Amino acid sequence: MTYVGKILYVELPNTKSPRLRWIVRKREDGRYIIRTPKIGVLLRDLDKKRDSDYGKETLMPLSAKIVERGTSGSKRRSGSKRSGSKKRRSHKKKSSKKSSKKRNR
Repeated sequence: MTYVGKILYVELPNTKSPRLRWIVRKREDGRYIIRTPKIGVLLRDLDKKRDSDYGKETLMPLSAKIVERGTSGSKRRSGSKRSGSKKRRSHKKKSSKKSSKKRNR
């Protein structure tokens, strides 16, 4: 499958979550040249592929994996701490000592 010209999530080494990368071209040896979106560029504007929205061209690491959207992501585990069935406790405000002294006078 050819990924050239597409904006995809890539699992890079030493990162927790997949990152968006624009795959610009493929070298003769089979490695990809990628570009990273600059900070402040909206996700909805990435598909426009403006040159000013992306950084310099870099070589994708050998250990990087291209992720199909939907197969990887943060899935909620069944035994997670936060559950929708538990009620949250509301905290009461504690009255300060100064306010109680003023009332007694």
